[in-house]
Amino acid sequence: MKKLTRTLIVSLFAFGIAHADDDLWESKGPHVRIKRNDQDGSYVVFERSPDDRRLVKTTKDQNDRVKMKATYLRNQKGFLTVGRIHDGQGVQIYRVQYGYDKESGLLVAENMFDARVKNYYPPSFRDENGQRVEMPVRRVYYFYDADGNQSKAISLVPNPGKTAQATFKKTKKPLDLFGTEKNFDTDTSTNPLKGNPFEEEKKKAKK
Repeated sequence: MKKLTRTLIVSLFAFGIAHADDDLWESKGPHVRIKRNDQDGSYVVFERSPDDRRLVKTTKDQNDRVKMKATYLRNQKGFLTVGRIHDGQGVQIYRVQYGYDKESGLLVAENMFDARVKNYYPPSFRDENGQRVEMPVRRVYYFYDADGNQSKAISLVPNPGKTAQATFKKTKKPLDLFGTEKNFDTDTSTNPLKGNPFEEEKKKAKK
């Protein structure tokens, strides 16, 4: 199960799109884009609703079997609100929440929670109502320069019982979900608006 979960996470965070790969994208109407992997025959389907408030990313293998499905929702102002990630059997494994700066409206943080079991901060850490607070399995912070350009995000993952040096000694990256470079890419996040084909098309249209 751990191996399957790791495979799904690697698939989930592979959102980067290189201009050299533009010819690999297939357009299936105004709301569907497909990108195929010419190495193993797998492919990814991006679907968005007509009002652009719902984005679905489905990863399938060469036999058309679903490996992972991620659904993201935006509010009327276009801000991401929640994300839901399901495995190939349709079981929800993660849920994601997004946080924004009150003044600038920029995305500043995202929390990923385990949808199968709730993890909590230590009992001493409680909310204003005295209730225990659920702890994310992964938190990403975003930073911006004076011009509002986003810099590289920072990912934090609680891993009780080990120091950061012990956990991440096998990887060149500063933080890694499983402690080994092959299992998780900290250069990307669960933000589907960064690198998905519809956002790239919008940018090109504005130019």
